[in-house]
Amino acid sequence: MPHPRPALGPPAAFAALVVMLAGCTAAEPEADPTPTATATATGETVAQVSTTGPVITGTGPTEPYPGVDFPLPDHARSVTIDFECEGGLNFHLEVGDPMAAGEAALRGTCDGITSLTWPVTEQTAPKLFVWTPEDVAWTATPHFSTAEFLRDEAITTECDAFSDIYSAFSNADIGYTEYQAFDQVEWTRRVDAAIVDLETLAGASETTMSDPFTALLSWVQGDGHTPGALLQDTSLIDPISDTCNTNHSPLILIGEFGG
Repeated sequence: MPHPRPALGPPAAFAALVVMLAGCTAAEPEADPTPTATATATGETVAQVSTTGPVITGTGPTEPYPGVDFPLPDHARSVTIDFECEGGLNFHLEVGDPMAAGEAALRGTCDGITSLTWPVTEQTAPKLFVWTPEDVAWTATPHFSTAEFLRDEAITTECDAFSDIYSAFSNADIGYTEYQAFDQVEWTRRVDAAIVDLETLAGASETTMSDPFTALLSWVQGDGHTPGALLQDTSLIDPISDTCNTNHSPLILIGEFGG
């Protein structure tokens, strides 16, 4: 049976990292919400309210999973977290359970303040999970809003299409290199079919993923694309995955092999 999984990078490496310890504290929130007014397409004015929640601080990853308490105001329909850390290393944030809520984990680089936004729905659990290297100090400042998080439908459509293509490349590599389920002739047939689909997607793309699709297409059509290569180096996939995650339409891979 196919097995869906989010495309978030090497799961074994991540699993090994999340067991590191972290201490977290929360400061008091700002006292008053800030209302703003927004005009809708019909001309109706809708008041939107923003509230800054308690500042959360820590060092290294929160532990155990799913992280620290992250109270969600009743009015919240989205939250932007200003995440601050230094040192140039990567970080990873999750609000609630992204897979259960149909949302994404987001990541960035510790080079100052990075603002990242999530939808808040009935499925959003009141938890915040942070991963940074063990000795990295960080601060997370949440800003809750009554404004709905609006996904870009064009990006969502292209992410869905690329999920199928990436699944095809991944299953070809895993089936051939790890499970020896077929020979290189079948690997080539599968890869060639995925290349045709990728070429179509790259040619039709109307989003910022057009250039990353084209860059990946050029590489898989070249001599450097050998069995297993995309399992070892996802640098050409990462810009696509990051765009999909920011839109909260993450890549979901359907695996033919594995438990």
